[in-house]
Amino acid sequence: MRDSRDTIVAVASPPGVGLRALVRASGPGLRDAMTALLDTPCTHRGVHRVRVRLSAHERDSGGAAATQDHATHTTTDCPAYAMWMERDASFTGEDSLEISCVGARALVDSIAHTLIECINNAGFPARYAQPGEFAWRAHLAGRLSIDAAESLAARIAATSDAELVAADEVARGVVGQRADALLHECASLLARVEAGIDFTDQDDVITVPAAEVAMQCAEFAQRSDAMRGAHGDAHARATALIVLAGAPNAGKSSLFNALIGQTRCVASPHAGTTRDAIVVRVALGEGIEVDLADLAGVMCASVAPVVNNDNDNDNASLNADIERSARAMIDSADVIVRCTAPGTTPIALNSTAQIIDVATMSDLDDTIHSTRVAHDDHDHHDHEHATTSLHTSARTGVGITALRRALAARVGHDRAFRRAQLVTILPRYDDALTRAHDHFTQAHTLASTSAARGARLHDIELVASLLRAALDALGEIARPIHPDDVLGLVFSRFCIGK
Repeated sequence: MRDSRDTIVAVASPPGVGLRALVRASGPGLRDAMTALLDTPCTHRGVHRVRVRLSAHERDSGGAAATQDHATHTTTDCPAYAMWMERDASFTGEDSLEISCVGARALVDSIAHTLIECINNAGFPARYAQPGEFAWRAHLAGRLSIDAAESLAARIAATSDAELVAADEVARGVVGQRADALLHECASLLARVEAGIDFTDQDDVITVPAAEVAMQCAEFAQRSDAMRGAHGDAHARATALIVLAGAPNAGKSSLFNALIGQTRCVASPHAGTTRDAIVVRVALGEGIEVDLADLAGVMCASVAPVVNNDNDNDNASLNADIERSARAMIDSADVIVRCTAPGTTPIALNSTAQIIDVATMSDLDDTIHSTRVAHDDHDHHDHEHATTSLHTSARTGVGITALRRALAARVGHDRAFRRAQLVTILPRYDDALTRAHDHFTQAHTLASTSAARGARLHDIELVASLLRAALDALGEIARPIHPDDVLGLVFSRFCIGK
């Protein structure tokens, strides 16, 4: 950041066309600048209706600015609202001024430029603010914690509901609370390990068995990994993916159009109408957004070229590529809506994703057929995940609302959505949790080697050092543990000296 003694000015509204725009300034000299800038300077905290004076050099007929000797000035003004905040009641801890006006970019830029000129003319250095400088000054003034500042930046950069949830968790300190719980469990283990250092030469004294240390270190490594969203899943994404899968003519495209509320896909009784996956961002309600995908029809569990009666190899190859693409999308899905038309059998799916079975076109089925999940050799995983069966009709609207609610509930509670939130974790947190995970993993390896040789923990000093390093890493997110705190845990748990 540049000199924090400068007064900073910035256009605080986002770029583009809008009804209103905002110019923000913070620092010394604003009281004096208001006298020249506003027709009625603000004398007390609050919002004031004002007119902003703008001046500009007239340009000669060639478009260049007039020389100083021949310069003429034109003065105009525009209506605006000004919010004045004294330093004791402002976001940055400095005198602050915000001017809200019509969202014309040229006008907004002119106000910001004129404000800087007025501050400089009043004898105070002024400049345009750097990114994040208002929040930086708020932090220096003790008005904004690091977590709150990072959460603010994450909210600004968020592109999905999941990212907003992650930013909110940062602001509420949820990640820090989880890290704090892990930190104290690690400190308790470290206390027991360090208590055994004094008894390394006594075979009959084992303060903590090596197998227990190995088990706890493995658990700690897994939890630190989970906190940073590293589930080893290449499909982790900021927005959960829901795919509509089924055989050709299973009613997927009609259901897709009903869920998004518009005709986005061509629905036809002819098989093969949908060729490529069509993905649309959909708000399911309850603050949940997902990517909804309509796929081509899937014929079988394994991908094989579909050979036509006329031996059209090119067409068969194309069909195989289309099905292969659909299967790949299914493999990457977080939730699968398996669509089954009346009188047909559900397609086989070998997936660990959450599965919702939907009986489509129920208005055409007088018996309201029951969807049964095929538990064959190709589909042996489905019974663990397919727990919902719904009847829908895209034509009449039956079951559409229920399906949207089921999807929102499934995504909201599914670990895929939790992973989507954690993908957005802050780099500072990610670095600390990664180092903690690495230290726990190394300690687990040493303890496991000792456990294979017996109950005693060998290399106990090295294990203690690794646990201490993990504590230091977690302390960057949670409350740090001082060595005296660990010593206190030692004396509170053991009767050393008796």
